[in-house]
Amino acid sequence: MDQQSLLGKVSYCSMTMAREDFYGPDGPGFKYRTRLVLNGRDSNKSITGAATAVSSSLPPSQVKFFVRMAQHDSTQALPIAALVQAFGWREVVIIHDDSDSGIVLIPYLTDAFQEIDVKVRHRLVLKTTKSSINKALHKITKQIGTRVFIVHLPFSLSKWFFMNVHKAGMMEKDYVWIITSELTNCLCYMDSSIFKTMQGVLGVQTFVPESERLDDFKVRWKRRFRRQFPDIEILDLDAYSLWAYDTVWLLAMAAEKTSFQLNQPFNSPNSQNLMGLDVSPSGANYLKSILGTKLQGLTGDIQLVGGQLQSTDFQIVNVLGNGGRSIGYWTPHADLSRSRSSKDLKKNYSANADDLDGIIWPGGSTTAPKGWVFGRKLKIGVPVKTGFSEFMKVDIDPIDNKTVASGFCVDVFEKVMSIDYLHYPVLLEYFEYDNGHAGEPGYYDELIYQVNRKKFDAVVGDTTIIANRSIYVDFTQPYAESGVSMIVPIQYDYVTKSRWWYTKPFKWNLWLAIFLLCGAKGFLVWLFERKDNIEEFGGEWHQQLGIIFHFSFSLLVFAQREKLKTNYSRVVVVVWTLLVFLIVTSYNANLTAMLTVEKLQPAITDMNSLIRNGDYVGYPNASFLLEHLKHMGFSEDKLRPYATVDEYADALSRGSSNNGVSAIVDEIPYIKIFLKKYCDKYTMAGQTSRTGGFGFVFPKGFDMVPDVSRAVLNLSESSDMSDIQNKWFGSGTTCPDSLETPITDKKLSWIAFLTAFAIAGGIALFALGAFLSEDRWKPWVERLISKVSQNLRQVFQNLRRPSKVPPTSPPPADDQVHEPQQEATTPGTAPLEPTPSHINGDPDNSNNGERRADSARREDGSSAMEAVPANDAGGHEIIEGEWAKTVSAKKIDVGVILDQQSLLGKVSNCTMTMAREDFYDGPGYNYQTRVVLNGRDSKKSIIGVASAGIIIIIIG
Repeated sequence: MDQQSLLGKVSYCSMTMAREDFYGPDGPGFKYRTRLVLNGRDSNKSITGAATAVSSSLPPSQVKFFVRMAQHDSTQALPIAALVQAFGWREVVIIHDDSDSGIVLIPYLTDAFQEIDVKVRHRLVLKTTKSSINKALHKITKQIGTRVFIVHLPFSLSKWFFMNVHKAGMMEKDYVWIITSELTNCLCYMDSSIFKTMQGVLGVQTFVPESERLDDFKVRWKRRFRRQFPDIEILDLDAYSLWAYDTVWLLAMAAEKTSFQLNQPFNSPNSQNLMGLDVSPSGANYLKSILGTKLQGLTGDIQLVGGQLQSTDFQIVNVLGNGGRSIGYWTPHADLSRSRSSKDLKKNYSANADDLDGIIWPGGSTTAPKGWVFGRKLKIGVPVKTGFSEFMKVDIDPIDNKTVASGFCVDVFEKVMSIDYLHYPVLLEYFEYDNGHAGEPGYYDELIYQVNRKKFDAVVGDTTIIANRSIYVDFTQPYAESGVSMIVPIQYDYVTKSRWWYTKPFKWNLWLAIFLLCGAKGFLVWLFERKDNIEEFGGEWHQQLGIIFHFSFSLLVFAQREKLKTNYSRVVVVVWTLLVFLIVTSYNANLTAMLTVEKLQPAITDMNSLIRNGDYVGYPNASFLLEHLKHMGFSEDKLRPYATVDEYADALSRGSSNNGVSAIVDEIPYIKIFLKKYCDKYTMAGQTSRTGGFGFVFPKGFDMVPDVSRAVLNLSESSDMSDIQNKWFGSGTTCPDSLETPITDKKLSWIAFLTAFAIAGGIALFALGAFLSEDRWKPWVERLISKVSQNLRQVFQNLRRPSKVPPTSPPPADDQVHEPQQEATTPGTAPLEPTPSHINGDPDNSNNGERRADSARREDGSSAMEAVPANDAGGHEIIEGEWAKTVSAKKIDVGVILDQQSLLGKVSNCTMTMAREDFYDGPGYNYQTRVVLNGRDSKKSIIGVASAGIIIIIIG
């Protein structure tokens, strides 16, 4: 230990008293045969010195002999995170030194904060110099808006740190300071001058349960320490000094359990053994005893697991006056709680501020700080726009010459960056980007690239998320969905301009299918009726041809008038009537729809037709759509840029032939703005190409992007977004709802009736087949009907006659088993087994149910198990063997795979056969089922087992 430090002196005094108490007359080790000797070494005020002092008596191969009698650093990460979560702070700053002990806790803290969605805004690493401390504090006050600080510093550095914090005015209202157990456990060693600089600090402290034994020890320890160091005043003992006491007791108890070979020579020290001590060969046994020893110490239950003390409970303290005041506790099961009562410790796991007592914060405030101050300002670049001011408008304030931005995009951005959604404050300052090329192609790309050059912290505007821009900047989640479509003029009287407008509801292939089916129907009816219905379907050939044509198409217009005599004709006509009803109603509905919405038909429905015709096409200036259209195949000399809604309307009204355009390609949000004003003349048409939508632009890897994206999603799901949209775009429109579903071709093809045609055709073909083969099947059907009629007549006659009830015989007893007659046998002989003629009446013994126990090897290499029953003529099992009594039972085939060439396989085969015989001779005698064992040879391999199993499943 560091014998020059206060903690080292305190711990050494505790360990000395521990040895005296343990081996004293009243101690548990008074009669022990062993005595522990403490050999102290100075660590020279460094962790490296401590490791050297300890390891100097151990060779490198025995690193396992290090035992840690203190809490692991990771155990305090969760209590600290619970404190932050309880007060709803979203960001923290971690301050630690560059030593090993200062770094080891940081990964655990970071993981704990990540679990509760708290962001580590910065990590400040201090060196042991005042200049390093002042530089870190300056960075906190000038650059960081977060005001929640986690301090993980050693005792020696902490007092200088908090003195400078107090001088810098950072121990005031709105600041939060949380110290780790490394410092909180040592509060008892601080003097009043340090406490004055730490008022309101929170800390996690190792929990030590109170006891009479602990109180008695503290009294004796203070008396002893005051005699040794009269000039040092100690307020209380910390957990480290108490662990030192318990360590001595643990080592003494373990030493008594260890069998030391005292007459065995020690190993000689090597060159790395700086202390010059011999090494005991019994060290491994001693370590085993240490790890296996448990005791009730001053700090509670002492148990080592993996060489590490198991201690997980903490106390939450608030620095006030000249010490730390307990305000709550933390346990792994209950999280934060006011007390350690059974009620509080059994509550549900939670981290709330109500689970703690009242806290006095820095500056004497009793109100929990928000955890942040206005300390971060972003430079926001905005584009210069001449049209569509609903999205973005930029003005210059004549008084202070500052940029003033407004519009839908700005309102969404400012709402997202507000404390309601971002949860921490950010100051915004807008800057207009005017490079002299506003409105020209590539302007937006150049504006976005300024973020990559660090000229702006962000860009706000109607910036579309596309792949090539995301290479050098980061976009947030889209706050407005987008896509690319085109605006075209409405073409009036689209349907009725054609002379054949009444054929438009159906495509030509459907008309052709209808005519073919009509002709086929007329021909079939004529074929079925021409013999038996001369009155309607007779006459000369030209008369019959006219009847076929008339019958084919008359049903489309009026009801059927001809009398039909054959069932074939009736079936065909009924099915055709249903099909005609479906066709006629579909025609009427589609024609009505076309005539009703004819004014909404666009003049152009396909961009490819614009390319083929060489028409001029408009696009928004300064937009990425220029490259998009060129990529689609448009020639650049056929593309014309426009900026405003009115310019769009003017260009469309003039058309390609009059220095205008035939269509304008733009993103859907702009199209909606245009159609809100001009929906009576223009509409949206064609396929929609999806884009990434509108997003805010930040530098690559910018730490705020995830927070802003999350805020955008939250805003999109709230009513605030609807309010912003209504403010700039209005709540509704009087235009027809044609934007979301661009008008396309609604003609029906034969595919729409494919199922109906297939059903009707199938029934007609069936009727035709029945008609042509009537001479073959009709006599057979008539005989069948006659026979069925006779049987039914006989049944009805029997039902009318009085029934004669035959005399009944008493049923057999439950324990009586019906047995077939078999030859008598002399006493002491086994009953005869059934001969092949007894089984299923099969003289060839070919019944599949016969499997004899003594049968020869099968052709597939397998053998049947013994005592396998056969089946009787009724398909029931006949149990063979000494107990062969015929029982009506259901056969259950079971596959048995054994290595039949091995001794174990033969023994198992015999055992299973006897087991079956004994079971059905005993408890299973009256069972309604019989197990049939089907044996297969595994051929001494796993593959053989699988093969035999497959054979059993396939062939039984």
